[in-house]
Amino acid sequence: MRSNFIYKHFSPKEFNEQKPAIFLFHGYGSDEEDLLPLVEDLTETHHIFSLRGSITLPSGYAYWYIEDDDTNISAEFNDAIQSVQNFIKQAIKEYNLDSQNVVLLGFSQGAMLVQSIALIMGKDINKVVALSGCIPSVFKERGYAKKSVKHLKIFISHGIDDTVVPFQWGEASRDYFKALGANVSFKSYVSGHYVSMENKNDLVEFIKEE
Repeated sequence: MRSNFIYKHFSPKEFNEQKPAIFLFHGYGSDEEDLLPLVEDLTETHHIFSLRGSITLPSGYAYWYIEDDDTNISAEFNDAIQSVQNFIKQAIKEYNLDSQNVVLLGFSQGAMLVQSIALIMGKDINKVVALSGCIPSVFKERGYAKKSVKHLKIFISHGIDDTVVPFQWGEASRDYFKALGANVSFKSYVSGHYVSMENKNDLVEFIKEE
Protein backbone atom coordinates (compact mmCIF):
# COMPACT_ATOMS: atom_id res chain seq x y z
CA MET A 1 0.00 0.00 0.00
CA ARG A 2 1.37 3.41 -0.96
CA SER A 3 1.51 5.85 1.93
CA ASN A 4 3.32 8.90 3.26
CA PHE A 5 4.11 6.80 6.33
CA ILE A 6 6.80 4.21 6.74
CA TYR A 7 5.01 1.35 8.45
CA LYS A 8 5.03 -2.33 9.26
CA HIS A 9 2.09 -4.56 8.39
CA PHE A 10 1.42 -8.05 9.69
CA SER A 11 -1.57 -10.03 8.45
CA PRO A 12 -3.22 -13.23 9.69
CA LYS A 13 -2.08 -16.35 7.86
CA GLU A 14 -5.64 -16.95 6.77
CA PHE A 15 -7.77 -13.96 5.81
CA ASN A 16 -10.22 -15.15 3.19
CA GLU A 17 -12.80 -13.10 5.09
CA GLN A 18 -12.78 -9.64 6.58
CA LYS A 19 -10.52 -9.42 9.62
CA PRO A 20 -10.24 -6.79 12.35
CA ALA A 21 -7.30 -4.40 12.41
CA ILE A 22 -5.09 -2.70 14.99
CA PHE A 23 -3.25 0.51 14.14
CA LEU A 24 -0.25 1.32 16.37
CA PHE A 25 1.17 4.78 17.09
CA HIS A 26 4.42 5.09 19.03
CA GLY A 27 5.58 7.72 21.49
CA TYR A 28 7.74 10.79 20.91
CA GLY A 29 11.27 9.77 19.96
CA SER A 30 10.43 6.12 19.29
CA ASP A 31 9.62 4.19 16.11
CA GLU A 32 7.33 1.64 14.49
CA GLU A 33 9.01 -1.32 16.23
CA ASP A 34 8.27 -0.13 19.75
CA LEU A 35 4.67 -1.22 20.33
CA LEU A 36 4.65 -4.44 18.33
CA PRO A 37 5.41 -6.64 21.38
CA LEU A 38 2.20 -5.42 23.01
CA VAL A 39 0.06 -7.10 20.34
CA GLU A 40 2.17 -10.15 19.52
CA ASP A 41 -0.63 -12.38 20.86
CA LEU A 42 -3.07 -10.97 18.29
CA THR A 43 -1.18 -11.56 15.07
CA GLU A 44 -3.25 -14.66 14.20
CA THR A 45 -6.55 -12.81 14.42
CA HIS A 46 -5.85 -9.20 13.42
CA HIS A 47 -4.17 -7.20 10.73
CA ILE A 48 -1.60 -5.05 12.51
CA PHE A 49 -0.28 -1.78 11.11
CA SER A 50 2.45 0.08 13.00
CA LEU A 51 3.10 3.60 11.69
CA ARG A 52 6.32 5.54 12.07
CA GLY A 53 5.95 9.27 12.74
CA SER A 54 6.96 11.36 9.73
CA ILE A 55 9.16 13.78 11.69
CA THR A 56 12.77 12.70 12.28
CA LEU A 57 14.29 13.53 15.66
CA PRO A 58 17.92 13.17 16.82
CA SER A 59 16.73 9.91 18.36
CA GLY A 60 13.64 8.31 16.85
CA TYR A 61 10.56 9.89 15.29
CA ALA A 62 7.46 11.93 16.08
CA TYR A 63 4.09 12.78 14.59
CA TRP A 64 4.51 16.46 15.50
CA TYR A 65 7.14 18.46 17.38
CA ILE A 66 6.69 19.26 21.03
CA GLU A 67 7.62 22.92 21.23
CA ASP A 68 6.25 26.31 22.22
CA ASP A 69 5.34 27.58 18.76
CA ASP A 70 1.59 26.95 18.57
CA THR A 71 1.46 27.83 14.85
CA ASN A 72 3.91 25.10 13.93
CA ILE A 73 2.31 22.63 16.31
CA SER A 74 -1.09 23.26 14.75
CA ALA A 75 0.20 22.75 11.18
CA GLU A 76 2.10 19.57 12.04
CA PHE A 77 -0.79 18.24 14.10
CA ASN A 78 -3.21 18.93 11.24
CA ASP A 79 -0.96 17.05 8.84
CA ALA A 80 -0.72 14.07 11.21
CA ILE A 81 -4.47 13.97 11.80
CA GLN A 82 -5.27 14.06 8.08
CA SER A 83 -2.55 11.61 7.08
CA VAL A 84 -3.63 9.06 9.69
CA GLN A 85 -7.27 9.27 8.62
CA ASN A 86 -6.25 8.73 5.00
CA PHE A 87 -4.07 5.77 5.95
CA ILE A 88 -6.84 4.06 7.92
CA LYS A 89 -9.43 4.54 5.19
CA GLN A 90 -7.04 3.32 2.50
CA ALA A 91 -6.05 0.25 4.54
CA ILE A 92 -9.68 -0.69 5.17
CA LYS A 93 -10.35 -0.62 1.44
CA GLU A 94 -7.13 -2.19 0.18
CA TYR A 95 -6.96 -5.05 2.70
CA ASN A 96 -10.74 -5.62 2.94
CA LEU A 97 -10.65 -5.03 6.70
CA ASP A 98 -13.63 -5.42 8.98
CA SER A 99 -14.67 -1.78 9.22
CA GLN A 100 -16.76 -2.60 12.30
CA ASN A 101 -13.68 -3.69 14.23
CA VAL A 102 -10.99 -1.03 13.89
CA VAL A 103 -8.75 -0.54 16.93
CA LEU A 104 -6.35 2.36 17.49
CA LEU A 105 -3.55 1.88 20.04
CA GLY A 106 -1.12 4.61 21.02
CA PHE A 107 1.46 5.32 23.69
CA SER A 108 2.29 8.83 24.97
CA GLN A 109 2.20 11.11 21.88
CA GLY A 110 0.61 8.20 20.05
CA ALA A 111 -2.10 8.08 22.74
CA MET A 112 -2.73 11.78 22.20
CA LEU A 113 -3.09 11.09 18.49
CA VAL A 114 -5.48 8.14 18.76
CA GLN A 115 -7.80 9.95 21.17
CA SER A 116 -7.99 12.89 18.77
CA ILE A 117 -8.59 10.62 15.76
CA ALA A 118 -11.40 8.79 17.57
CA LEU A 119 -13.14 12.10 18.28
CA ILE A 120 -12.83 13.19 14.65
CA MET A 121 -13.66 9.91 12.88
CA GLY A 122 -16.57 8.90 15.11
CA LYS A 123 -18.15 5.55 14.15
CA ASP A 124 -15.25 4.69 11.83
CA ILE A 125 -13.29 3.78 14.98
CA ASN A 126 -14.63 1.09 17.31
CA LYS A 127 -12.00 0.72 20.03
CA VAL A 128 -9.16 2.85 21.34
CA VAL A 129 -6.27 1.96 23.64
CA ALA A 130 -4.64 5.10 25.04
CA LEU A 131 -1.52 4.40 27.11
CA SER A 132 0.12 7.12 29.20
CA GLY A 133 -1.28 9.99 27.16
CA CYS A 134 -3.90 12.72 27.16
CA ILE A 135 -6.05 14.75 24.80
CA PRO A 136 -3.56 17.29 23.40
CA SER A 137 -4.21 20.94 24.13
CA VAL A 138 -3.91 21.79 20.41
CA PHE A 139 -6.97 19.61 19.73
CA LYS A 140 -9.05 21.40 22.34
CA GLU A 141 -7.79 24.90 21.55
CA ARG A 142 -8.20 24.73 17.76
CA GLY A 143 -11.87 23.74 17.89
CA TYR A 144 -11.79 20.54 15.84
CA ALA A 145 -15.24 19.24 14.94
CA LYS A 146 -16.08 16.18 17.03
CA LYS A 147 -18.38 13.30 16.14
CA SER A 148 -20.35 11.16 18.58
CA VAL A 149 -18.33 8.59 20.54
CA LYS A 150 -21.26 6.98 22.34
CA HIS A 151 -20.50 3.76 20.45
CA LEU A 152 -16.80 3.85 21.37
CA LYS A 153 -15.04 1.49 23.75
CA ILE A 154 -11.88 3.09 25.08
CA PHE A 155 -9.21 1.68 27.38
CA ILE A 156 -7.18 4.41 29.10
CA SER A 157 -4.25 3.47 31.30
CA HIS A 158 -1.62 5.42 33.17
CA GLY A 159 1.24 4.85 35.58
CA ILE A 160 0.69 6.68 38.86
CA ASP A 161 4.43 7.51 38.99
CA ASP A 162 4.59 8.88 35.43
CA THR A 163 6.88 11.93 35.42
CA VAL A 164 6.55 12.61 31.67
CA VAL A 165 2.78 12.78 31.23
CA PRO A 166 1.20 13.38 34.66
CA PHE A 167 -1.24 10.78 35.95
CA GLN A 168 -3.89 13.49 36.35
CA TRP A 169 -3.90 14.02 32.59
CA GLY A 170 -4.93 10.41 32.10
CA GLU A 171 -7.73 10.91 34.60
CA ALA A 172 -8.81 14.01 32.68
CA SER A 173 -9.05 11.96 29.46
CA ARG A 174 -11.17 9.40 31.30
CA ASP A 175 -13.55 12.08 32.52
CA TYR A 176 -13.69 13.75 29.09
CA PHE A 177 -14.71 10.59 27.25
CA LYS A 178 -17.15 9.57 29.98
CA ALA A 179 -18.85 12.95 29.69
CA LEU A 180 -19.29 12.32 25.95
CA GLY A 181 -20.95 8.97 26.59
CA ALA A 182 -18.14 6.60 25.57
CA ASN A 183 -17.70 3.22 27.26
CA VAL A 184 -14.53 3.92 29.26
CA SER A 185 -12.26 1.40 30.97
CA PHE A 186 -9.64 3.15 33.11
CA LYS A 187 -6.69 1.36 34.69
CA SER A 188 -3.88 2.70 36.83
CA TYR A 189 -0.62 0.93 37.54
CA VAL A 190 2.28 1.34 39.94
CA SER A 191 4.66 2.31 37.17
CA GLY A 192 6.28 5.25 35.41
CA HIS A 193 6.14 6.27 31.76
CA TYR A 194 6.12 2.78 30.29
CA VAL A 195 3.79 -0.16 29.74
CA SER A 196 4.01 -2.80 32.46
CA MET A 197 3.33 -6.49 31.83
CA GLU A 198 0.06 -6.20 33.76
CA ASN A 199 -0.93 -3.29 31.54
CA LYS A 200 -0.09 -5.30 28.43
CA ASN A 201 -2.21 -8.22 29.58
CA ASP A 202 -5.14 -5.94 30.37
CA LEU A 203 -5.07 -4.15 27.02
CA VAL A 204 -4.92 -7.44 25.10
CA GLU A 205 -7.98 -8.70 26.97
CA PHE A 206 -9.74 -5.42 26.20
CA ILE A 207 -9.03 -5.78 22.47
CA LYS A 208 -10.25 -9.40 22.50
CA GLU A 209 -13.56 -8.53 24.14
CA GLU A 210 -16.64 -8.47 21.93
